[in-house]
Amino acid sequence: MKKIIITIAAVIAAQSMFAQISIAPEVGLNLSSLTIKDENGNSEDLSSKAGLRAGAYVNIPIAKGFFVQPGILYSMKGAQESGSGSLMGITANYTAKMTLNYLEVPLNIGYEYNLGKAGGIFATAGPYLGYGLSGKSKYTVKVTGLPVPDQSDESDINFGSGDDEIKALDFGLNFGAGYKSPFGVYARVQYGLGLSNLSNAGGETSLKNKGWGFSVGYAFTIGK
Repeated sequence: MKKIIITIAAVIAAQSMFAQISIAPEVGLNLSSLTIKDENGNSEDLSSKAGLRAGAYVNIPIAKGFFVQPGILYSMKGAQESGSGSLMGITANYTAKMTLNYLEVPLNIGYEYNLGKAGGIFATAGPYLGYGLSGKSKYTVKVTGLPVPDQSDESDINFGSGDDEIKALDFGLNFGAGYKSPFGVYARVQYGLGLSNLSNAGGETSLKNKGWGFSVGYAFTIGK
């Protein structure tokens, strides 16, 4: 009889936990950058570039307040750089942009602190794995002081193992925090630190993603 009661209690507890599983589609903005290190070990952080981030997470409770959060996202990363130079009254201004489009799979561990009728605040952290789908590089040069048209060029970025390609596989760590309303609407801010060297040049040369993500979403419970 005791075993039957324990089994029934376990089933009820499992059903209760399943009823709290939620799916959370979200959309937002990446402010991403790239850290470049040359063959001499000199490092430079490029300027941030805005891009889309959109996808969905699944929130799976594992203990009171704690949850596992796998997800899948389309994430636009990259960087940009600009500058100018002058000589004898002639000025050249340039802008260079690199866009990298990824399919990203994060796996977070999170904790949510319940604020009652005010909703809740949460924090998440965990690894991510990204795969490069496509990329583009574009530069523009504007010259003043000479009657010449603006110069611009755009080309595809190829993923692979060649010297003129970058590695498709990216991985790193995400750290996030946010607020969730009693109605399921939430806002999240996240920092992503790329650990994978995307460069094929070898030696001290490296190219790594990093940046901030800002998004809003809606978590709705399944199983009810």
